[in-house]
Amino acid sequence: MCEGVVGLVGGGREGARYACGHVSTWGIGRLSVGLAGAPARVVRGVLPGSLPYFARRPYALEVWSTLFFALGLSAIDSGVLAVYARQTFDGAVRESHLNFAVALLATMDALANILSFVWSSAGQGRAKILLINVLQVAVIVSIAGVAFMPRSGAGLAGLLLLALTARACWSGIITLRPTVWRSNYPREVRATIIGRLSIIQALVIAGGGALLGYMLDADRTWHRPAVLAACTLATFAVVATSRLRVRRERDLLRREREGTRTMSAWQAPLVVWRVLRADKRYAQFMLCMFVLGFGNLMFAPILAIILREQFGLTYFRSILLTSTVPLCVQVFTIPLWARWLDRAHIVRFRAVHGWTFAAAGAVLLAGAIANSLACFVVASVMLGIAYGGGTLAWNLGHVDFSPPSETSRYMATHVTLNGVRGLLAPVVSVTLYEWLKAAGADPAPWVLGASLAVSVAGCVGFVMLRVVMEREMAQFTRRV
Repeated sequence: MCEGVVGLVGGGREGARYACGHVSTWGIGRLSVGLAGAPARVVRGVLPGSLPYFARRPYALEVWSTLFFALGLSAIDSGVLAVYARQTFDGAVRESHLNFAVALLATMDALANILSFVWSSAGQGRAKILLINVLQVAVIVSIAGVAFMPRSGAGLAGLLLLALTARACWSGIITLRPTVWRSNYPREVRATIIGRLSIIQALVIAGGGALLGYMLDADRTWHRPAVLAACTLATFAVVATSRLRVRRERDLLRREREGTRTMSAWQAPLVVWRVLRADKRYAQFMLCMFVLGFGNLMFAPILAIILREQFGLTYFRSILLTSTVPLCVQVFTIPLWARWLDRAHIVRFRAVHGWTFAAAGAVLLAGAIANSLACFVVASVMLGIAYGGGTLAWNLGHVDFSPPSETSRYMATHVTLNGVRGLLAPVVSVTLYEWLKAAGADPAPWVLGASLAVSVAGCVGFVMLRVVMEREMAQFTRRV
């Protein structure tokens, strides 16, 4: 049996679905038609009435925790922080240095993923709620520190350090929460609950970021009291989380202490190499994902730079385009993408979904060439649609390849590679931007064009991988 088929049928969501699932124009039509009724479904979906009785209390506590903590996170959202840094430190720091800082801030989420191995190891055999509380406090303190950074080179360096610390600690919370969810919520409602919490978080961050931008346009000195107020409210999340209890935690911790030790951070490259070497098709999938993601991360920091340098937008309007609009659109498209993904193997899904990123990149390029802000507004909506599907695929894609016993290692491989491209892509993007600017060229169209070319290459790779895997499945079916 070929390696692609072995990887295909070894996972959980899983291989057989690849043979019968399909992505069609019907799915695209359902995606567009379903947008109309999405807001009402989102609001009704947050209520706890449909959950089993024993899951309602922990769910209610997590709703409050998510709600308040997201207020603090809105101050360090990648889109918000990139716009804040680019506009606040403009004139106080050398422009090329500022643009590199913006590049790192715009992709800080991806960069922090490299530390996922650290938190997996730190949480094994230890009380999860206590550790999550410690990390929550660390995030809040780091965000509060952002409010006191002066408008200078040292202040920008401090902003980078605090943002990285906050995002690193937040990645620890993200790593630990699935264990709590698995213990507290039955399988049949777990995805529903996680989806509800994700919707609440996205909407609060979107609204909080827009409000912060509006206040900064009125008076830049509002930044400190606004951020400190958000941090104060975020402490209620710590209280709500501390009241959570993990069901059968004593047995859970005992099994973790007696089981195989989780991978340490220094083992990450070795684990990645072993997984990719053992599964040829997953390695090809990761290559396509790396290329597509690299292109997407290239234009992420450039967007904040262009909105300031080319269009001279204020805080509020820039944050709307980089953060608020994509987040809101993403919330309403996630359920629609989920229906589609339920019917398709991840390779088939990515072979179509990836082009939504390419289409958004093409509109951004057209906007930069034509100096059209309207194109950037349209691209912001398109990015929200793409992120809706990307969020699901990012969390579930590895399951279609991994055997059940290897799921964590496959995900760890994916997360680590995501962190690597989060480190490299913005540096490449801004280096190219600054080099073209120094050469006297108009850098925005060229950099966006390069980003689009890389994204298209990733999309083409997914299409080619889909063809190969479908051919292998057809051959395997005939043999059976």
